[in-house]
Amino acid sequence: MDTPISEAEAFGLLQNRRAAFTAAATPFLVGVDIDTATAAAAADRLLDMTIAAYEGRPAPEASARGLPRAAYSLFGDYLVPLLKDVLGASLPVAFLARCVDSYWRSATRAMAPQ
Repeated sequence: MDTPISEAEAFGLLQNRRAAFTAAATPFLVGVDIDTATAAAAADRLLDMTIAAYEGRPAPEASARGLPRAAYSLFGDYLVPLLKDVLGASLPVAFLARCVDSYWRSATRAMAPQ
C-alpha cells in the first residue's frame, strides 16, 4: 500500500518527474493530426500550462495555444490516470482536483478564438 503524501509533495514530484510524465502522455496525443515529435512537444506544453495554472501564474494558456482541439481533450481525459501512473496511486484528491481544475480552466482559454 502506498503511503499518502501531501499536496505539496505531489506537486514537487510532478515537477521532478516532468520528463516521465511527458513521455507517458505523448502516445495518447499521437494521431490527433500530430506526429510523435509534435505530440511530445504538445504534451510538454500542456503540462507546462497545467503547472503554471496550478501555481497561479498569469496567462498560463499562452504556452499551449494553437494545438488541435483533440489534443486538449485527450490530455484532459488522461490527466488523472497519467498522474497516478507517473507519481503513484496515493496522490491526495485535493492535488488531483486542483490539477484538473487548473488544466481545464487554462485549456478552455487556450482553445478560445484569439
